[in-house]
Amino acid sequence: MRYLVIAILLALSIGAQAKGAQFQELSQLIEMAYDSNQAIKGQSSEVEAQDSLSTSASGLDSPMVGISTLDRGLRTQYATISQRIRFPNKYFMSSNAQEAVMESSKAILQATKLQVRSQVASLYFAIYSAQKEIQLTNFNIESVKEFARVAEKKYAAGQTSQSDSMKAHFELTQLELEKIRLVQDEQALQDKLKATLGNSNFSGLNLVEVELNPPSFFEYKIASRDKKIENLLKESSPLLRSANFKLEEASIRSRLAQWEFVPDFQVQYQQRIAGDPTDSSIFSVGITIPLWFWNQYSNASAAISKKKAQQYRLNDLTLQLSSQVKDLLGKVKTGFKTIEIYKTSLLPQAQGAYNSSRSAYQANKTSFLDLLDSERSLYRVKTGYYKSLSQYVMYLSQLESLVGYEVSNLGVSKGVRSEK
Repeated sequence: MRYLVIAILLALSIGAQAKGAQFQELSQLIEMAYDSNQAIKGQSSEVEAQDSLSTSASGLDSPMVGISTLDRGLRTQYATISQRIRFPNKYFMSSNAQEAVMESSKAILQATKLQVRSQVASLYFAIYSAQKEIQLTNFNIESVKEFARVAEKKYAAGQTSQSDSMKAHFELTQLELEKIRLVQDEQALQDKLKATLGNSNFSGLNLVEVELNPPSFFEYKIASRDKKIENLLKESSPLLRSANFKLEEASIRSRLAQWEFVPDFQVQYQQRIAGDPTDSSIFSVGITIPLWFWNQYSNASAAISKKKAQQYRLNDLTLQLSSQVKDLLGKVKTGFKTIEIYKTSLLPQAQGAYNSSRSAYQANKTSFLDLLDSERSLYRVKTGYYKSLSQYVMYLSQLESLVGYEVSNLGVSKGVRSEK
């Protein structure tokens, strides 16, 4: 009885929330996430910061101004301005290195958007699956209640034992407990969606009245690009593109460290402000001498090691992504086939077996245990279909986020209103 009260309270709570929740297409939620997701906003600001640094990377250092006094019998004061000028090639290399940093940051922004898109799509179908499972559980509760009424009538007529009615009530309690768990899971998914959208005031999703078709997987978009996954990823993966730009930056900075042995220039101009002679001015040019060469040597050695480290990281990332893509590709293929088997075989067979057992029990041609078994089998098959759909979409969206482009119609999939 206690479980029944808890389930009723949770159902009322979800019902109240469902009034505020609304149906929205997946594409609408993805656009909302692009606009308000905090990770995307943070990375966008990082791109802007790196873009701003592109100007300063090739700019001159601040000049130095001062006053100097020359005493050569006649005391003369000079206003002094000096400017350090690096060897010209160093400015170009610093600018190119910063450009690589900015491009790497842009690639990370694209990867972040793809990851957020994957999260939204996965949560969208997970919420759909959870709400459908709750709906199925409610239907099953009503069906088992009807079984219990039939069993009680048969017991009153002396056609069966009281154990059938007790078994029905036991099954009801199990379903009520399952409903409590499902309701809690669905609410947790709604909260995760709000966090991913970056909007705590989002009213929630209500997908109970729609039927979502499984998104189609276009395998040729991967298979036709290249037989080697590694080559495909090098062309399209934003994560690999970012790592390649980081390697480019490390390579440029490694060469730049070698150029630090080349002297820089110091230009200075002095103009008389007091004393004699009245028309005195001084212009001087100096160069730096790498006398403490071990500093430049250490920096150059460190830059070479950083370049090697980034190359190793790039190689590791390529292997890891290739392995993940191959794994996800297999899971997506299996998931798509599994859904087809559910739709063409398992669901019709389970429904037919349930209908047959129900009619047979009402006609006293089968036992109550057989009826419950067929009811449980139908419930497992239907909930298994929605779980498989949710898992398939999760793998599919993760695959698209790694390869960097769409290999399905997931982004344009539409919900169809259920017929009542």
